[in-house]
Amino acid sequence: MAQEIVPNLLRPELDLHIFQFPRDQIPRIDGKADDWEIYPDELIYGTDLLKDTEDGMDYPVDRTDLDVKVRVGWVKGLNRLYFLYEAYDDFWDFERFNPQGYMNDIFEVVVDGDLSGGSFIFNEMLQNSNRMGDAPAHIATHLRFSGVHAQNYHIYTPPVDGAWTLVWGNQPWIAEFPQSNYAFDYNFRQGESGKLMLEFWITPYDYAPHEGPEMAKESQLRENEYIGLSWSILDFDGAQREGHVNLSHNVEMVKNASYLCAFRLLPLEDRFKPKIKADWTFEVIDEERRLVYFEDESVGDIQNWHWDFGDGKTSDEPSPLHQFDKAGVYHVITLEVEGSEGTSRRTRYWEVMLK
Repeated sequence: MAQEIVPNLLRPELDLHIFQFPRDQIPRIDGKADDWEIYPDELIYGTDLLKDTEDGMDYPVDRTDLDVKVRVGWVKGLNRLYFLYEAYDDFWDFERFNPQGYMNDIFEVVVDGDLSGGSFIFNEMLQNSNRMGDAPAHIATHLRFSGVHAQNYHIYTPPVDGAWTLVWGNQPWIAEFPQSNYAFDYNFRQGESGKLMLEFWITPYDYAPHEGPEMAKESQLRENEYIGLSWSILDFDGAQREGHVNLSHNVEMVKNASYLCAFRLLPLEDRFKPKIKADWTFEVIDEERRLVYFEDESVGDIQNWHWDFGDGKTSDEPSPLHQFDKAGVYHVITLEVEGSEGTSRRTRYWEVMLK
């Protein structure tokens, strides 16, 4: 068996995973934790993994001041990442107006869906954006590059009379439904201590232009593949910022995707799978020759396969390559599987279309 290759990102000593939800138990975005009860405890990422590294030092986090838990999930077939963020803070700071958005407690999430790495927010642009002579060039750079291949969500915890997140890039549309969704639950006031629950999902993009989702390319999330991901917390207590704690242990994560952590997208756990279920996909290999590859994706201990291609021909191979004699629409294609737990059949209609 080939050795698994882990991307060369930060925190390689950690075994970081993203839990797969079954399709019939997708979390509701309501700010509640009840539909996360199936989530494994060993995949909860807590305060112990965070360090305050803003000034180049390496400080642990005082849990009496800030204590967090982060859960991350996905659903096969949906290019979405689901989050449940639970945080206790001894001083929630969220009602003071600041046009730059700095004076609010923040949960910051950065995702690089295809592990492209590299800078996605340019320091020079941020540092020099107020220089009048350079403003047009900096704006053009921002609109062309920032957040295009990796995205940063600067999430207000909680938001008050405003957007739920500042997109630290050139595409504010990624924070709108149906590209994302969110809900909060809390009962504290400004300056009080208490617990906050934030539930949300986001769509990672390999290409997210300023112009909008029509030209965007979603990251394709697949089982056992890796994505780049990290988060940080900016904790304000009155006029003082308590710290910028983060999972990567390097604040460069907020603008450079090479400073993220590698997370593996887990397959569905056996406890959610049926004992036996027929399933399959197909790919047209050569349209002119009408060659189609059928791949078995059945679940369970499968011992026998029987394909009926709807053209009078059959196959008992697990994943056959079939050549159709005639062009057209083949209305009925069936896979029947047999195993130790019985039999199962899957029929699909009008899907294999050949000229």
